Amino acid sequence: MTNSILPKVAIFYGQGSASPLSIQAASVGVCNIVFLYREDCSSSDLSQIKVLDKYVKSYNISNVSEVEIKEILLHERVQGITTFSEYKLLETSLFVEKMGLFGNSTETANALVNKFMQRQILSTAKGTSVRFTRLDKNNMKQSLSEVGTPAIIKPVVGAGSKWTKKVNSYEELEHAVHEFPLDHEYVLEEFLSGHKGSADSFYGDYVSVESVHQGGKSTQISITGKLPLTPHFAESGMFLPHPFSKEMEDKIRSVDAAAIKALNITSGTTHTEIKITDDGPKIIEVNGRMGGYVSEILKRATGVDLIRLTLQISLNQEVSIQPIPMNKVYYQIFLTPPSIENGIYQGITGLETLKDYKDITHVQITKKEGETIDSRLGTENNIGIVYGESEDFQQFVTTINLVRSQANPLIVQQKEVLQ
Repeated sequence: MTNSILPKVAIFYGQGSASPLSIQAASVGVCNIVFLYREDCSSSDLSQIKVLDKYVKSYNISNVSEVEIKEILLHERVQGITTFSEYKLLETSLFVEKMGLFGNSTETANALVNKFMQRQILSTAKGTSVRFTRLDKNNMKQSLSEVGTPAIIKPVVGAGSKWTKKVNSYEELEHAVHEFPLDHEYVLEEFLSGHKGSADSFYGDYVSVESVHQGGKSTQISITGKLPLTPHFAESGMFLPHPFSKEMEDKIRSVDAAAIKALNITSGTTHTEIKITDDGPKIIEVNGRMGGYVSEILKRATGVDLIRLTLQISLNQEVSIQPIPMNKVYYQIFLTPPSIENGIYQGITGLETLKDYKDITHVQITKKEGETIDSRLGTENNIGIVYGESEDFQQFVTTINLVRSQANPLIVQQKEVLQ
């Protein structure tokens, strides 16, 4: 049952960084939720929305016009609109403007969603300039010559390193274009080599900065440390606090702030991915929504609830951010499958050992047996997450090694199953 006294926030829902259940949990005492979703929602998300029938309003807007969507928002008397999905950012800003509510402009949303446009804007900002071009599929040699090798090919619109690949030659670029979806547009960027000091470390050579923005004022909440990326650029884990020096932290924060200013981000939550290179921190990309899985680890480590803050900001409620000190290493270790295309997940062994380990609090398996495993799908391809906390970085390394040695996904090639 909804609380009629609380204001309403409409969520343009799609695949993203917060589930319907987590959004509803964070909304308690802040607002009532109205979900606007389409048929492209996963069955899991749809089932969660159905479970919440008694507590939230929900509308399937699959074949609904903009005029009709605005009528729904007016009928529900929403006072805030937001999203946690990369793919709904532009639509969210469109209706923020139509309703005269608080949020980023459609111009800013366009730059956040379109990676080529974002690179154009960031090319003049501090620490964000890299060689890049929109891939011309009719003249790929020219595109590659503008960027040089090695290069990264990735979708102009996308998330989670899906359809992202490093190419070292024209032949590799040509192969990538033919194996990736033909209806996507792609951007080519120079490959950023990580800082040599990170090469033999347990942590990766990149971080993310989690920030909130309200009325043009930005607050950087944390710098999240990362485990090394997989060869296909999928994330393999994250942890707090980060392992870098105060000097490096200041440089990271400065580069992030410059990017936020250049993109004119004034509202909501951002997740900025930054590479640590020998030439200093450089922007990988700025995401105009909360990062995937970040809300859980940030709340556990610091007490800050990013989902709740995002809802409050959409209502222009003044937010209070008071992180508690971290006295342990808080982590999520992702269970990553081996590099494979068109594989079939058939389970995982070794979990009992992990569940009994003192540093591990929970093991979550996100794949169902029979699901396809394909490294080209990026972080979406991961099998599960190990949650926990360690006393220090040395103990954390021991835990990482245990997880990697004990958790063994069972994957077979699809053609083997069909025989």
